[in-house]
Amino acid sequence: MWASALAARLRVLQANFADDDPATRQSYLVEEIERALKGCVSEKRKVFLDALGVRFPSWQSAAPVQVATAAAPVVQTPESLLQQLLEIIPSLSPAQRTDMMDKLKSAGLVTQERLTVGIEIPPELQKRLGLSEGRAPNAERAARLLALLLDMVLTMDQLIWMLWKQLAAKSVIRREVDLSKLAGEYLAGNAEVSNTQVSQGLERTRKMIAGLLGAVGRAGSTYARERARLFDPTEIEADVRTEKKWNESLEYACWRKYVQLSKEYGAEPVIEKGIQDAVAKAAENLIMGRPTG
Repeated sequence: MWASALAARLRVLQANFADDDPATRQSYLVEEIERALKGCVSEKRKVFLDALGVRFPSWQSAAPVQVATAAAPVVQTPESLLQQLLEIIPSLSPAQRTDMMDKLKSAGLVTQERLTVGIEIPPELQKRLGLSEGRAPNAERAARLLALLLDMVLTMDQLIWMLWKQLAAKSVIRREVDLSKLAGEYLAGNAEVSNTQVSQGLERTRKMIAGLLGAVGRAGSTYARERARLFDPTEIEADVRTEKKWNESLEYACWRKYVQLSKEYGAEPVIEKGIQDAVAKAAENLIMGRPTG
């Protein structure tokens, strides 16, 4: 393996510096061989050089470099270049391999479809997505979709808990985890963040979103029913009959009661607060699984 990799590098050097004079090329080749032998014990140097010499039979002559350069130029084919690349790969550093892989991807020689390996979609979710069995997801698009959905979920998580704090500051339902940080640690592979923790955090936010959305309709009807009863003429008249003064008419007493109720319950801030309380109460009942009126 050592001899094959070094031989491939030497051939590349010969090809890259073909226009230089023989002495310059020879110095480059010698430097590369000395670099490859650096750290090698003296007992093994001859073995390595013999193995390298097998790949360059012309080196047995007195002037190996001059003989090699005097020979007819070697015609490089795609197959021979690929073979040289395969021989060099074991000697490359991780950074060089990554750079080479990126260039191969840019040239279209390595497709992104290989990245689909390892991505699994549960059957029930695959059915909801309308994907037939056996259709593997594209990893690049899956990663992009994950980023978009994660951004949406984390934004909604922040907004929904902020809204809940404004609506129900005294509620027993509280935000227990920072979903953004939890998701970040989970994606980074933190062993202390489990699947269960992430699932519970997402489920809590899902319930809050569903609870507030479901509460809008219920709270509206509840609030409207209470306000309609409060200002119902029949209800006002029934209350007035027991509290009106002896010297005022029923009509005047009813009007006086209506004005009083309007001042107490008809002001804009009072109505807004009543709507918020109704939404918060309905949402809390839905989230806690309590019956709603």
